[in-house]
Amino acid sequence: MPIQNPTFVIVPGAWQPALAFEAFAEQLRGLDYPSQVVSLPSVGGAGTPLPGLEDDVKAVSDVVMKFADEARDVVLLCHSYGGIVGSCATEGLDVATRKVAGKSGGLILTVYMSAFMVPKGKSVLEMLGGQPLPWMDVQGEKCFAVSSHMPEVALNDLPPEIATVYASQLTYISTSVFATPSTFEPWANGLPCAYIFCEIDNALPLPIQQQMAAQLGPNATTFSLKAGHCPFLSIPGQLRDAVVKASEVGLSLKAA
Repeated sequence: MPIQNPTFVIVPGAWQPALAFEAFAEQLRGLDYPSQVVSLPSVGGAGTPLPGLEDDVKAVSDVVMKFADEARDVVLLCHSYGGIVGSCATEGLDVATRKVAGKSGGLILTVYMSAFMVPKGKSVLEMLGGQPLPWMDVQGEKCFAVSSHMPEVALNDLPPEIATVYASQLTYISTSVFATPSTFEPWANGLPCAYIFCEIDNALPLPIQQQMAAQLGPNATTFSLKAGHCPFLSIPGQLRDAVVKASEVGLSLKAA
């Protein structure tokens, strides 16, 4: 019986609708890696109060659990703000924990792609120094990314005309997500993790990525891409190859 490829669950960052990741997810599917992009309730959400981090975490954990209950190996790919969402969503869903409970399937690897690795009890806002960044426009419950800044901040490795189009597709996110503390650190609880560095990222600069990834220890699995903040848009083929290699590491660790 052939080995089934892992299933990728993709966690977007702030402001970006899930649709922005679909072309990249399709590349993974083209290599026979099932992939699903999670729509985060806090991104463009409705209601009062707006959905927050807890709602985003539930959305991700529900998708992971669905695949795990189908006895699938799952790789979680987290981008930017999606790092804190993914971290919190991993609790109890890794293959080792599920095996103890007599269940098959589960998370074999969490991959942070220029993403926030937030220590338990701290928030994204604390990681940013306690204040929103200059290109974050807070309007009460809603926080917008200033679209005129995005081509240089997050899309700097795309042609200007294409960057402008993607910038126009961004929406708001619930302001509360940035001040809500993380509840779980997968890397500190024996769950395999990896990091993909984006070397020319202006939104989450490389030294900050490296500082966060240092939490994985000196023997961490890492990849480096010469890309801005959104390699799934600018160099999807190279990113696809990196995450497939990462999944192979996850499988080897599971088999060990």
